[in-house]
Amino acid sequence: MSKTTSCQRNALQALTMTDSREPAAIPPDHPSEPSADSKRGVRAEMRAALAAMSDDERRDASSAATAKLIALDEFRAASTVMLYMPLAGEVDTTHVAIRVFQLGKTVCVPKVDWARRDMYAIEVNSLDDHYMETDDHGIRIPRAGRPIVPRSIDLVVVPGLAFDTYGRRLGRGGGFYDRFLSRLRRSATTVGLAFDRQVVDEVPVQEHDVSVDAIVTERRATYTRRSRSTH
Repeated sequence: MSKTTSCQRNALQALTMTDSREPAAIPPDHPSEPSADSKRGVRAEMRAALAAMSDDERRDASSAATAKLIALDEFRAASTVMLYMPLAGEVDTTHVAIRVFQLGKTVCVPKVDWARRDMYAIEVNSLDDHYMETDDHGIRIPRAGRPIVPRSIDLVVVPGLAFDTYGRRLGRGGGFYDRFLSRLRRSATTVGLAFDRQVVDEVPVQEHDVSVDAIVTERRATYTRRSRSTH
């Protein structure tokens, strides 16, 4: 077993530095936090909506959504971009990654440490199988790569099961993105990438949930109400 070097220890310490990015704001007309049942209900509804999409519909909608993402000023200005690796039913980010590589930007993807219940950003130079593998949870992860400090990331593309116009996000329940997004610098941009059917009137949130600055779907690219009021 190889020993952990001082550089590796410093990198891991930097990865867990926190910043002042605020959690999702709960509107004043919702004084209490939602129950776990309300989150489960929305998750079940969204999974059913995604399962109802045909392969052709999903492919066409993914293409339209990623084109809108690439057209964002924040995407063009970003030097370091973090992309999620899609699970079944999510918007496919492969074409975005290819474009980022072509533009010479730094690309990083998530890698979860399941034992620590934490997530890190790892730089990748290709999505080919030689560089990527599938973990026990069915997620594509880099075989190796340089850790990227969260504060150096300019744009994070965030998955989710549901979003609303406040930028509130409902994930899959692990809390990995909420913890990771709280470590970004305030000037970084977070974009929820989803199908339009995943944008709902209201997402149930709790105090630890972190919202996004913009939502991009196959039909729209909009800045959230929260981002307009706080940036």
